[in-house]
Amino acid sequence: MDGTSGPTRICLPGESGRPEIRAGVSHPLPGRLRGGISYPRPVHTTIVAPGLRRLALVLWAAAAVLVPLALVGGGSPWLAVVPSICIAFVAWAALWRPRIELMPEHLRIVDVRRTSTYTWSRVTEVRTKYGIEVVTSEGVRRVWIATRPTARLDARTGDRPGGADHLDVGAAAARMLARVPTPAPQDGPPPASVVAAPITHRTHGWTILAMIVLGFAASTAAARL
Repeated sequence: MDGTSGPTRICLPGESGRPEIRAGVSHPLPGRLRGGISYPRPVHTTIVAPGLRRLALVLWAAAAVLVPLALVGGGSPWLAVVPSICIAFVAWAALWRPRIELMPEHLRIVDVRRTSTYTWSRVTEVRTKYGIEVVTSEGVRRVWIATRPTARLDARTGDRPGGADHLDVGAAAARMLARVPTPAPQDGPPPASVVAAPITHRTHGWTILAMIVLGFAASTAAARL
């Protein structure tokens, strides 16, 4: 080393090599990560809505209290349990289970109706104007846990000690964009055939059926108490 350094490069806005998030603006990905910067391999991160999970805990507590209250009123033990089971199950399916998972190779979005898994290269935009909206070649997917731009989220990364990171919609979108790979430069003619990276959807059919059946059973049982 001769003690000298090369010329300092001043990064203009948008050229820092890091994803940018601006509220209410669509964030295209091509060219987002530039400058030959190497990032460490990401670990599994789970993003949840703490407000929804707190509401689920309240509903579970209410479901537990309903049973002794119904029994004190002279109701049938079996009829008293059915509404509590319905409340507890709906709280789990609609409030506790929904989440976003940022995995090394995939983005997984879990909501009430289905679980969708996207290879990162299929993600083209992440919008934040109306909450979090993930844009892929299949279209726009709104995220159940962040349906408004003011949503508050928590992120837990791997086995890292300490509590969750508290995020707003913009910060969560930035973490998602940071996982998207930079388009590789193409040398020579395009390949004769291209196999698209997978996108899979798994419908929560049994969950939806259970909510319908439990809802009907709970309304019938409540009418007989």
